[in-house]
Amino acid sequence: MKTKLLLVFVLASYCLSAQVFSTGTQTLKDNLSVNLEIDGTTTTLTLNGPSNAWFAIGFDNGATNMFSSTDVFRTDGTTITDATTAGNQLPPADASQDWNLVSNTVSGNIRTIVATRPNNSGDASDFVFSNSAGSIDVIWAFGSSTTYAYHGGSNRGATTLGVTLSTKKFETLDFVVSPNPISNNVKIQLPTSVENADISFYDLSGRLLKKEEATLFSNNEFALDEFGSGVYFIKVSAEGKIGSKMIVKR
Repeated sequence: MKTKLLLVFVLASYCLSAQVFSTGTQTLKDNLSVNLEIDGTTTTLTLNGPSNAWFAIGFDNGATNMFSSTDVFRTDGTTITDATTAGNQLPPADASQDWNLVSNTVSGNIRTIVATRPNNSGDASDFVFSNSAGSIDVIWAFGSSTTYAYHGGSNRGATTLGVTLSTKKFETLDFVVSPNPISNNVKIQLPTSVENADISFYDLSGRLLKKEEATLFSNNEFALDEFGSGVYFIKVSAEGKIGSKMIVKR
């Protein structure tokens, strides 16, 4: 049993913190470009579009238009929305909003949106991003103002993005977990060089179960009462560094 747990830990830790796969920055149209970076658990979307208009991108295998129940990320420049196409209309927002806005900046006439989402959000309407080489079919569109309206025939399209192993690597972040095994609560101690960190809890399949924030001078004790007995993984991200550890819940 111990050997099996050790093997699971080694494999999962590798997936959680190691390789990053990327599309690189791909131009969709003159003022619209996209880059996806996919690590073992999280996808980072960087979407550049017009600063004075809405824009959107959709992900789905074989996606070519708005009639294929495609997973959509859209923004009006102020808010971001996780949505799904439903024919020739504004894609309705999903009940579960799984994208997390990291930054929204403007330089000249270009707006840059950076957002993150678990590779597998657990939402049946969301595309599952794979931490491996391959391709992703996308649709895209943008408008003439920040008010959502018909994009016209020339402001939309479909393409396929290639995904390859990225040269980008994350530094390892070390942290302390106690106790382990746990009954209900787990305490995380950050290194003294880290003031704030994002904490993510995953099951063995890599599905995100819970997100928290930790600070250097806080107690950082988190209740995991809702987790059943089993093996879980904790991922800590801060300042471009990532660390992961296995915990066992009795």
